[in-house]
Amino acid sequence: MAEPRIRPIESSHIADLIRIADETNLNHWSAAGYLEELRNPHSIMLRLADDENQTIGFVVGRIVASNDDDSSVDAEIYNIGVTEPLLGRGLGQTLLDSFIDKCLDAGVRAIWLEVRCSNLRAIRIYERNGFESISIRRDLYKEPREDGILMRRSL
Repeated sequence: MAEPRIRPIESSHIADLIRIADETNLNHWSAAGYLEELRNPHSIMLRLADDENQTIGFVVGRIVASNDDDSSVDAEIYNIGVTEPLLGRGLGQTLLDSFIDKCLDAGVRAIWLEVRCSNLRAIRIYERNGFESISIRRDLYKEPREDGILMRRSL
């Protein structure tokens, strides 16, 4: 496989996002939810495409006003995932790096995310990338029911 490329997400990719999210037990979004996010001018929606332009991973997040100061902005990562057969090849890191680059370009001060407590692979990646655990959110996830960890990285 050639080096995957980062591409913007378009409405024609939504079925791929849902498939990857289901494969990797991400927080479920409907097709309508992804379409709504595509229309939001503050969204950061990127996909990883293979040499046949097939979606093999994605990240969805948004730039938001900071809670601390109206003049600064933060970002949130809502979902990031790579198709199951390609896990462990650094592709999630590629997506995260691209998201961080977009945030740096936009003057984002901090990136926030939530992750299932059982998702040790993701937690290790986030920690290696400077994310710190802020708090535990009890019963954050519903299918299956599980606590989440709120994490933050300063930029």
